[in-house]
Amino acid sequence: MTTLAKIEANRRNALLSTGPRTTEGKLIVGRNSTSHGIFAAVPVIPGECPDEWEAHRARVVASLAPSGLLEVNLAERAGLLLWRLQRLARYEAEIVTADMEELEVPPLPPPQDQYSHLIPSPKQKTRQEQLQDLRQELRTARQELAEVLPAYNFFVDGGNAGNAVVPFEVVETILEAALGRAEIAEGLRTDPPQFESKKFLKQLGVTETDAENVAWTSDLIHRGLLLYAGFTQEPAEQFLESVRMDLEEQAEEHTRAVRRLDREAGAVARLLDNGITRHQVRTLLPSNGRDERIAKYERHLHTLLTSTLHELERLQARREGGAIPPPAVVDVNVNVVTSTD
Repeated sequence: MTTLAKIEANRRNALLSTGPRTTEGKLIVGRNSTSHGIFAAVPVIPGECPDEWEAHRARVVASLAPSGLLEVNLAERAGLLLWRLQRLARYEAEIVTADMEELEVPPLPPPQDQYSHLIPSPKQKTRQEQLQDLRQELRTARQELAEVLPAYNFFVDGGNAGNAVVPFEVVETILEAALGRAEIAEGLRTDPPQFESKKFLKQLGVTETDAENVAWTSDLIHRGLLLYAGFTQEPAEQFLESVRMDLEEQAEEHTRAVRRLDREAGAVARLLDNGITRHQVRTLLPSNGRDERIAKYERHLHTLLTSTLHELERLQARREGGAIPPPAVVDVNVNVVTSTD
């Protein structure tokens, strides 16, 4: 049983805790329910623009044309309910967009270390490190593509006629492809000379000992191709076509790599740029079983909005002397009685 002394002590203690007294403190307490923002009681939460809210409220009130304090309050209430419904739709759209964009983001690569078998949990790369690696791979892939495409076009164009000097990188790509084709030929009797070797240059009749210093013309490249074709049992035309197909395959492979790396690097960059925004969005629209609660809250807002608008219509009709429409919402209780007979 609570004594009178205990009751009096509770009253004195209650006077010591009166809640926030300053304006700042009251604003903070007013946002106690904004853990994710959906059910916030205040009109504007962090991340929303107060000016947009004021403009929205003014447009709603003006469109409803209220007269008198009661009608103005109902019109402003309708504006607040519409604002919260728009908030729900906006956050849902942002979450779906974020999830769709993250589908393009490649997973983080597993830790790779020569001592990984000795360390239980080696450090995993961050997204920033992953982006740097992807961009480096992208630069390499683009460089390789820039070398393979001119080499492939050399065959497509039938070789550059005349004595124009072909860039060494193009020559290297063409003759390295021919060397690779010659090395896997069936019935190979002797190994073909390596490109850039003195033996190779000597068999071409070149006096230079450094391949980079050679003036590589279309005719000289063709002679190098025929030299490698001689190590196989294929006709020269068939060998040249095989080299062309190898270069075409390389060009397509590098093109696919460039497109893939460019897409993945862009996705990771967007993920990093929008990281804070994504985190805020996920906080504002929580999952983990709360989706149904949010859906119920949306239906609740819609019901409140409908009843508010109907009540405003009734007040305006009464003020103008017109027929007052009956209430639009009626509570119906249904009792089901089952017979045991």
